[in-house]
Amino acid sequence: MLELPAPKAQHLGADLTALLDVLFIVLVFLLLSVAVKLNVLEVNLPSVGEQAEVELKQTPKVVSLLLSNDEVSYAIDEQPFSAEHTLVQALAHLDSSETIFIAVDKHVPSEALVSLFAKLSELNIQVANLIVKGE
Repeated sequence: MLELPAPKAQHLGADLTALLDVLFIVLVFLLLSVAVKLNVLEVNLPSVGEQAEVELKQTPKVVSLLLSNDEVSYAIDEQPFSAEHTLVQALAHLDSSETIFIAVDKHVPSEALVSLFAKLSELNIQVANLIVKGE
């Protein structure tokens, strides 16, 4: 004959598994919905008015970096230079009070721009204007 196992004593405690699942979901929801205060630096720019124009004391020099045929080409005010070292030599002869803008094609590798910044830093030339050409 077939023998059945003896019945065990039934445990009369409550099963809290479902309650713990719901509490965990509520906890995650509350953690994700709490507003986190972001550290923001406020910048107050001076206003020049609606009709005001900015006048430069002198015409700035524009240093251009373009990528053509997988090679970076350099220029100062549309005067081309064959390599970075010739560009740096030309920049070394500029007056230190001149304003310099750097115009960079977005396809130019960042190594070329960082290298140019390093050379300008060696010459104590400060550049605070960077223009990125989209196309």
